[in-house]
Amino acid sequence: MNQTIEERANLTDLTKKERLALDYIMKNLGSACFMTSAEIGKNLNIGASSVVRLAKKLGFENYTALRRALQNEVTGNTPPGKSKTLPYKKLAGNRHLSGRQLLASYTQNVIRHIQTDANPATEDKISETADSILSAERVFIAGFRACAGFASTFRTMLACCRPDIYTVDQQPIVDQLVDLTSRDLLIAISFSRYSRDTLFAVRMAKDSSSRIVVMTDSYAAPLAEYADTIVINSADNFSFFNAYTSFVMNMEKIVLLVGHRSMKKTQQRLKRMERYLEETNQY
Repeated sequence: MNQTIEERANLTDLTKKERLALDYIMKNLGSACFMTSAEIGKNLNIGASSVVRLAKKLGFENYTALRRALQNEVTGNTPPGKSKTLPYKKLAGNRHLSGRQLLASYTQNVIRHIQTDANPATEDKISETADSILSAERVFIAGFRACAGFASTFRTMLACCRPDIYTVDQQPIVDQLVDLTSRDLLIAISFSRYSRDTLFAVRMAKDSSSRIVVMTDSYAAPLAEYADTIVINSADNFSFFNAYTSFVMNMEKIVLLVGHRSMKKTQQRLKRMERYLEETNQY
């Protein structure tokens, strides 16, 4: 397209609801480009017709054409596996801020992420993920480098609710996942600039017809095309690292639902664990 969405919007007279929809789309471009007009409307408590009218006012034949243009912008601006700004350049961009200003900006960014991701559409995916965890024969959690710690924490928390929870580590991935079946679940955690190891694990799970949950920051992430369920977590940050607060919130929501939906079994398991944890102090 010759003009970006923002450039078209600047030349268009929009209503309050249409402006609200546009603001949501631009702030959540990576996920909004794959959402229906009804899903966007539901998140904003406005009618899908307002989103459709926005598309037409921006010069598109229908909302599908707008969504396709949004997808082109996402994949054109940020190719899979690449970030817009390299980490060392992002760090240098903050040199003009004082320590107090830096902390205030970080806090505002975290609050924005939580507010963005605490929406009905994401919570539906979280609920779907909890059901998948409870119904799977075995659950494997893959996350590497910065995400390895989250995978380990996720496993520890879920292991309080049910058995057969495993992390996929840097040991040969093939050895760990070669026996996957259609009764198993793989939860893959990966954020820009997406890990090849995590993508490889997802491909193995797909070949085994295992159910796949992907927790990432964009529907355009390389892993997303293999997923049965995608949980989007805002992760953009103005420093050299991704912001993971929203992911941690969604991870804890999943564990919360798993524990609640298997309350009796979880209570029994926690009681058995407590006896030995008291002896070892390995809390």
